[in-house]
Amino acid sequence: MLIALLIIARAAQIGASMLLAGIFAFELVTLGPAAQPATDDLHEVEQRLLRLVRWSLIVAFLSALLWFGLEVANMSGLPLTRAFSTTAWQAVLFQTEFGRVWQLRLGLIVVALVLAALGFVKAQLRRALTVALFLVSVTLLVSLAWISHAAAARAQPLGLLGDALHLCAAGAWIGGLLPLAIFLTHARASVSLGERAARVLQRFSTLSLGCVGVLVVSGLSNSWLLVGSIHALLTTPYGCLLLFKLMLFGILVGFGARNRLVIKTKLLRASAGSDLLRQLRRNVICEACLGLAIVVIVAFLGVTPPAPHP
Repeated sequence: MLIALLIIARAAQIGASMLLAGIFAFELVTLGPAAQPATDDLHEVEQRLLRLVRWSLIVAFLSALLWFGLEVANMSGLPLTRAFSTTAWQAVLFQTEFGRVWQLRLGLIVVALVLAALGFVKAQLRRALTVALFLVSVTLLVSLAWISHAAAARAQPLGLLGDALHLCAAGAWIGGLLPLAIFLTHARASVSLGERAARVLQRFSTLSLGCVGVLVVSGLSNSWLLVGSIHALLTTPYGCLLLFKLMLFGILVGFGARNRLVIKTKLLRASAGSDLLRQLRRNVICEACLGLAIVVIVAFLGVTPPAPHP
């Protein structure tokens, strides 16, 4: 039961952290100059993204508390219902590496909630708040590397760096799929956003291509450090989960390549027709679902001993 709850908490925490980084990367990099001049339709997209930020932060906060409680129960041997009723949680929070990372993460989530609330109240500060929230979200995402298998293998500092880069690339690409789907939903019904769609898609395509390159290199490096051999990859639970993740990643890259080479090429050569945007939006939603499945597998991998370990 505790393992199942830990997988759920890890998946929610990783997914929310990736989504936060993806939203702000989308606003700063993908929308970028395409957001000028501002229109009412674009303002509506930004408001929807800000509401998505708020809910992502709530999920991140609640899943962080659940994950911490499960770790306290695991380390102390107490049932989850008593994890916060004794001093065990204080020992975990202040005397362990996990606890110190969790202090940072909870602090960053609170700061992000305050900044997001300011974004609702003071629209004129939106750009500066977006930059600040982007930095906070990237730090929040990268901090997950310090509680990963790569961090446990202290003899492999390159593995920790590779894990951090892997998380950043996944957040910018996979985390940006839902914001892109929201933009395309509004672009179908708005002439002004429809005219910007080609530029937004071109920028997102370029960003995702770079992220795929980083994911491949860092993923191969981390896989070799944590699996160690082809035999372990094929015969251990960790290796089999990793193979399943790689299979889904290949399908996800295939969807992205089709969007880049076929649909987006048509969109750049012609006007942004509603049918074409609808087809592209459907493909992006499929990519987001595959990305969610990958996040769940990553959560499973986090509770599975790496292949070289007994």
